Amino acid sequence: MKKFILAFALGSLLLAGEYKLVDEVLAVVGDEIITLSDVKAYEKELYKFLSQKYSGKELEEKFAQERKNILDTMIQRRLLLVKARQEGLNVDEELKITMKNMAKEYGFSTVEELEKAMKAQGMDVEEWKKAARENLLQQKLIQREVDAKISLTEGEIRDYYEKHKEEFGEPARWVLRAIKVEKGPGAEEQKREIDRLLEEKGFEEAVKLSAPPFNANGGELGELTQKDIRPEFLEAIKKTPAGAYTPWIEAEDGWYKFLVEKYIPPTTKSLSQVRKEIEEKILAQKRRKALKKFIEELKKEIPVRIIRRYP
Repeated sequence: MKKFILAFALGSLLLAGEYKLVDEVLAVVGDEIITLSDVKAYEKELYKFLSQKYSGKELEEKFAQERKNILDTMIQRRLLLVKARQEGLNVDEELKITMKNMAKEYGFSTVEELEKAMKAQGMDVEEWKKAARENLLQQKLIQREVDAKISLTEGEIRDYYEKHKEEFGEPARWVLRAIKVEKGPGAEEQKREIDRLLEEKGFEEAVKLSAPPFNANGGELGELTQKDIRPEFLEAIKKTPAGAYTPWIEAEDGWYKFLVEKYIPPTTKSLSQVRKEIEEKILAQKRRKALKKFIEELKKEIPVRIIRRYP
C-alpha cells in the first residue's frame, strides 16, 4: 500500500502526540489556549513540511527563521478560528468533499478505506478531522472576509506589466573575449603592440600578449548578462557593436580591452502571454496586505494574552 502524506495544510497537522505530556499555557486567544505541547507539535510538523522543499544547511536556516514566528502564527490562526465560530460558519460539507478527494487521490475506493489506512499508520482519525475542520473554518472565513473583497482592475495589470517587464523575458546578453595589460612600466608600449596585432593579425594573436588568465584561455568570457559584467566595463561594452573592440578601459587591477563577439538583445513576453501570472502576483500581494489588516482588526476585537514567548 502506498504511503501518503496527509498534508492538507500545516495547521491541520497539529495532532495529539508525545508532546501532550507538557501542558504549559503560552497564550490565550479569546476562549482558546495555546499550550507548549501545541507549539512543539506545530514545530515538529513545520520541520517535516519544510524538509519537502529544502535540505541540509538551507533547511536548517529556513527552519530556524520560521521557528521564531511559530507562536505569532498560531495566535493568528486561533484568532481566525475564534472569529469563524463566532460567525457560526459550518464546514461539514467541505470536510466530506476533502475526505472524498483524498481517498481518490491516494487510490482508495471509499473514505472508509482511507480512514482504515490512516489508523493503520497510527493516526487518530478523529483528531485529524478536528484539525482539518478547524483549518477549513479559517479558510472559509478568509474567503468571505478577505478574498471576496479583493478586486483587480485592467489598469493595475497594465501598470504592473510596464514596471516589471524585465521579469517577463530574457535580459540582454553579450558574448565577450578579453585582453588584459597589467599596470606598471611598459604598459603603454604593450597596449600599442596589442592594438597593432589586433589590426594586422586579429584577436587570436593579440591575446597571446595578454596578462593571465586570458593569454592561456584565449580571452574567453562566455555569455554574460549585465549583472555579470563589472560596472566599470559595462558602459563601454554597451556602446560597442558586435564584432568590434572596446577602447582600453582602466580598472584598479589593470587595463582591459574587450571583443564583443555577439550581442543578444533582450526579449519580453507580451501582456497577453503573462496576464494570468501578473493577476496571480497582484492578487497575492493584495491578499497578504488585506489578511494582515484583518488579523490586526481581530486582535482589537478578540482578547489576546501572551503568557510566555516561544522559543
